[in-house]
Amino acid sequence: MRVERDLLLELKHRVEALELAVDTILRRVPEVRISVEVPKVILERRPVYVKIDEGEIHGRIILLALDGFLDEWRSAGEVASELLRRGWAPRDFKHVRPALEHLVSLGLLERIRGAKKIRGRRAKWLYKSSPELPRRVEVREGKLSQEDEKTCSEK
Repeated sequence: MRVERDLLLELKHRVEALELAVDTILRRVPEVRISVEVPKVILERRPVYVKIDEGEIHGRIILLALDGFLDEWRSAGEVASELLRRGWAPRDFKHVRPALEHLVSLGLLERIRGAKKIRGRRAKWLYKSSPELPRRVEVREGKLSQEDEKTCSEK
């Protein structure tokens, strides 16, 4: 108990000394101004050009979206069925979901988790065209010119 009281007295003396030092400094300095710098962050967005062939699964899914098939929320299974119906069946249907995920990461598709199914099945992801899709996708007929290929490879 005595140690605590001694410690308390020592602390009290230190606080009084600090107050005295601050008062002395404030008497000598007529005004104290504090300046704080707040950094401004500038995010620069540069387009990245990705060339996708319509023969690839990514290109075929983009064509489905441009045709309006993905104007409504669709599951990966529904997308795979539509690819099959149009005669665009991929070599392996296990590539449909990763292609959809990649298109989501590019901002061309949106995705939400669908309602849970009965009997403990997990909820399915549903996909839909992004409102930005028509603005961000340019469909070119035929082969790219050498100048276009150079532009795509530089960026």
